[in-house]
Amino acid sequence: MLDLLYRPLLFLHILAGTLALVCSLVAFASSKWSKLHRIAGIIFFWSMLFTAVSSVPPAIYSGKWVLLLVAVFSFHLTYSGRRYIQFRQGKTANFIDYTISGLAVVFGLLLWGYGIPIFYNSMGIMGASAPFTFGFLSIVMAKEDFQWYRGKNANPKLGLRRHISRMGGATIAAFTAFFVNVNFVVPGGLAWILPTVVGSFLIAYYTRKLRLNRPIR
Repeated sequence: MLDLLYRPLLFLHILAGTLALVCSLVAFASSKWSKLHRIAGIIFFWSMLFTAVSSVPPAIYSGKWVLLLVAVFSFHLTYSGRRYIQFRQGKTANFIDYTISGLAVVFGLLLWGYGIPIFYNSMGIMGASAPFTFGFLSIVMAKEDFQWYRGKNANPKLGLRRHISRMGGATIAAFTAFFVNVNFVVPGGLAWILPTVVGSFLIAYYTRKLRLNRPIR
């Protein structure tokens, strides 16, 4: 019975993840102020949320607990990335925002305590660096969230930078999951590192332009 439910859910999970990857590329390639960018971003948002939620039963069924933690990490990135645009437009934090940011701290710590030993035993230092990095970023971003909720450094330009960095981070998580599961594209531990390296460079590029008051396309 579980197998009958698992396979359709896995198919929908893969379909939503593929849609998220395509929309992330469209959003990146299009003008950041265009209707196309906005539509691609909305589809990416819902696709990523479905991908994260739908990954929970398969992860439990297959025993891939670390991938479950990464799914929760990407859920926080996607959710908060959209919320920062809404905060920038005048909305305020609610109970759901506080809850998701709090869970990000918990799962960041779990990535350290549970993920690092597993990845180190299977892939060595390079493999262990992935859950360490994801856990660190999860905790740091949750701290940023709580500071924003309290009104510290809450300004529109910072909200836009957070939107870029969070959605960029969600894209990194999506490509990481793709490379790890389709493991003939990028080998071994490199699949966990390459999307982070490339994605971090692009995030830094756009956020630097904002800090220097330069227009972004």
